[in-house]
Amino acid sequence: MKAKGKTKGVFYRNGIAYIRYIDAEGKERKESTRQGSTTAAKRLLEKRKTEVMMCKHFPAKQMVNVRFGNLLDYWWDRHGQFTRSGFNYLMPRIRKKFGKKKAREMHADHIEEFLLELKDQGLSASSINHHRTIMNSVFNFTIKRQRYFGDNPVSAVAQMKEPPGRDRVPTTEEFRRILQFSRQNDFELYVFLVLDITTSARKSELLERRWDEAHLDGQSPFLKVPETKNGDPKKLILAKVAVEALKQLPSYGKSEYLFPSRPTGRFPEPKSPHMWDIGGRFRKVRRTLGIKGLRIHDLRHAGPSILMEHGIPDGVVRILTGHRSKELERYQHLSEQTKQQTVDIISREFVEQIPEHPKNSTGGAIIYQMYPKGTKGLKWRGRRDSNSRPPA
Repeated sequence: MKAKGKTKGVFYRNGIAYIRYIDAEGKERKESTRQGSTTAAKRLLEKRKTEVMMCKHFPAKQMVNVRFGNLLDYWWDRHGQFTRSGFNYLMPRIRKKFGKKKAREMHADHIEEFLLELKDQGLSASSINHHRTIMNSVFNFTIKRQRYFGDNPVSAVAQMKEPPGRDRVPTTEEFRRILQFSRQNDFELYVFLVLDITTSARKSELLERRWDEAHLDGQSPFLKVPETKNGDPKKLILAKVAVEALKQLPSYGKSEYLFPSRPTGRFPEPKSPHMWDIGGRFRKVRRTLGIKGLRIHDLRHAGPSILMEHGIPDGVVRILTGHRSKELERYQHLSEQTKQQTVDIISREFVEQIPEHPKNSTGGAIIYQMYPKGTKGLKWRGRRDSNSRPPA
């Protein structure tokens, strides 16, 4: 065979001409011409170089075939996984519906039809809106990062109308009953409830705390929260009764976290080192006591209601509970002593009025842990002094 002359970007294998070039993403590409003609190889090479240059000057051309699943992966890796919203469990439905669909072919009608399908499946308006939020964020984020060039089809789809929020605040009598029962039967839950009611903190702000973030000594003991839902650090000032309860936790001096996770039949190897939910145990106690319509989240509002009844200014209450507002800037200087007084007010109202720990024959306090046993009842298990028995 006649030797081929050397041409930059063209090479030969078994008599077939190939071209080599750098694409718009900076990656080397090799392509066969399926023939031995040097002239044809040069023409194809020039054509590919022109296409690359067009994509560089007109970036939208790169996105003609990008699939929504690729945008979803990019968004998750660089943004979604770092949010506190826990979007991960919602993504499979979105990926199944739109993962293989070209992003430019997604229109508002497709988004709306998908949301209506979720409604037909029985999902709540809130959950449906969370799915919309993910897709809206994916488009906005990738457009901003110039990973996608086009319009955001989700912006034209309205959110589902959600039912009005509930205003259920436990009465003092209800909460004292819950505290007394949990202190005798599920001490870990009791400690959580004391912290929840006196600090008005979010559930995650308490369950995620480590012992090195607990400063239990000094005039104003506190739990340090490095980052709240609003993205700001804060201190949870602790009442005396909360400090005493924390020091009696089984994890005190033994575990990294205040509320460490533990293996269960369903999850023998917990994915999180700390407990991620305690609502199931609260609901069992609530049902046992015959208290209806009360959620664990409702307890966060009980403390502020007591403070306002005692004449604490609304702005002070909001800053203590972590709500953000420009009108609260003048309260940022609140002293540790003032904050301590507010948690002491809540503590006196709810916690300090319940009876002391029941004593056994040796004078030691009986402390039990409550765990679910199947689906029918409660299994009482925990640490107790000798000669004591679980409650009937």
